[in-house]
Amino acid sequence: MSDYEDQMNGMLDQIGGMVNLTVEEREEVTKSGADVLKKNMPTVTPYNGRRKHGDIDHLRDSFEVGQIQGEPEDGHTGFGFAKKGKDGVNHARIARFVNDGTVKKASTHFIDKGFIQFQGAVNEAMAKKLSDVQLRKAKK
Repeated sequence: MSDYEDQMNGMLDQIGGMVNLTVEEREEVTKSGADVLKKNMPTVTPYNGRRKHGDIDHLRDSFEVGQIQGEPEDGHTGFGFAKKGKDGVNHARIARFVNDGTVKKASTHFIDKGFIQFQGAVNEAMAKKLSDVQLRKAKK
């Protein structure tokens, strides 16, 4: 796990214990943060304008938000590249090569840089959604 994910999990555990959120409410909070990443990460994803688009989606178009297959439904919201998009291409694998580099291509670390760059916006969105959930619960 990344440091960022550990921080988010720690914050979620702390918040969950303080306000006793249901799984659905936790999903609301974490999904709001993942949606911010889905909106902003394409801006830092490398793009080759000379490539012919054809039937294969670009990495910028292949971000997904949702439940991670095989993980328990405990309020987490997954964010990442399509493992197998509608075009049949494993974009997660391609993104790894672009991010980490290969023997012939230097690494870009765009994923790490993007997470760091948008961390404040993600936390802000999650805090706002948490506040909305708490206000909604208080009115019951």
